[in-house]
Amino acid sequence: MSDSTTTANAADATAVASSVADRAAQTLREHAARSERQLHELESDLVGLLSDHGTIQEDRDGARRLIESIRADLNRTQRALARVEAGTYGLCTTCREPIAEARLAAIPESEHCNNCA
Repeated sequence: MSDSTTTANAADATAVASSVADRAAQTLREHAARSERQLHELESDLVGLLSDHGTIQEDRDGARRLIESIRADLNRTQRALARVEAGTYGLCTTCREPIAEARLAAIPESEHCNNCA
């Protein structure tokens, strides 16, 4: 294989990786925006639940758990966006091996490959 073919193949691979990272970043930004909206709405609802003395404790606890779950999801999404910006998106944070495309398609904020998950 000639040097020009090798260079062209490397450029093509870089372009594909960049395109995948760009699409992932857009998906992650949209997901983060939805999570932030949900979080704001639930926190507002929780304030109402806390002020309503007739509301049972289970409702408040359920709302708090949901808020914490959304916060954790938002944190994972923000870490994935940071990896996109750093150029490490799609690499397992444990073993540094590529994460399967199917896994990233299903869970764009994945930090680990199938072996390390």
